[in-house]
Amino acid sequence: MNLAVQEQDTRSASAGALQQQTSKVLGNLFRNLDTGHRLNILEVGRVQPETVDFFSRFRCRIHVLDLYTELSNGAFEDDSGAKTLQRTFQEKFNFEPGLTLDICLLWDFPHYLDETRLRAFSRALWPWLSRSTRAHGFGVHSAATTLQNQEYGIVDLQTISARPRQILGVPRSPHPQSFMNEWLSCFSAGRGVLLADGKVETMMLSKV
Repeated sequence: MNLAVQEQDTRSASAGALQQQTSKVLGNLFRNLDTGHRLNILEVGRVQPETVDFFSRFRCRIHVLDLYTELSNGAFEDDSGAKTLQRTFQEKFNFEPGLTLDICLLWDFPHYLDETRLRAFSRALWPWLSRSTRAHGFGVHSAATTLQNQEYGIVDLQTISARPRQILGVPRSPHPQSFMNEWLSCFSAGRGVLLADGKVETMMLSKV
């Protein structure tokens, strides 16, 4: 396994109180995964040590791009238009030519973006997807659902880890699933499970 870290220091990723929650979606995310080639995994938050341990069983590369911190630092505050925002996301991705992502760990990041920014994120991500790309994300049962300020990891195929996020004060705006389907247009919602806290854990499928 190789770990590609873009604009992130992961040395403090283990800080905070670790919690665990049962997942009924991760198993589907990895079912029938083509492991005949080196897998490319996108992690949009700080990579957690248990995530690194989990992927050590695969021949893969984790591309870590902490977009939560980027957002907190004002990287996507440009109000000059959707195309400028899309270019900003594209510059952050900056993958090697020809790379195709197999799994995207989006967690709840889409709910930190308004409509314009989420559409720009989706368009910027699209070129790096294939028909077989899958994504994991959290939706919300309704716009009234409270999203905890947490960062997530993978313990095993039945367990997700959660820690308090050290970044504070980043606005969150939960989007109902109908909005997510329209604004995050590079993916369609697959299997979803309603959790006790009102989040919906979802496996998403590429529309490429």
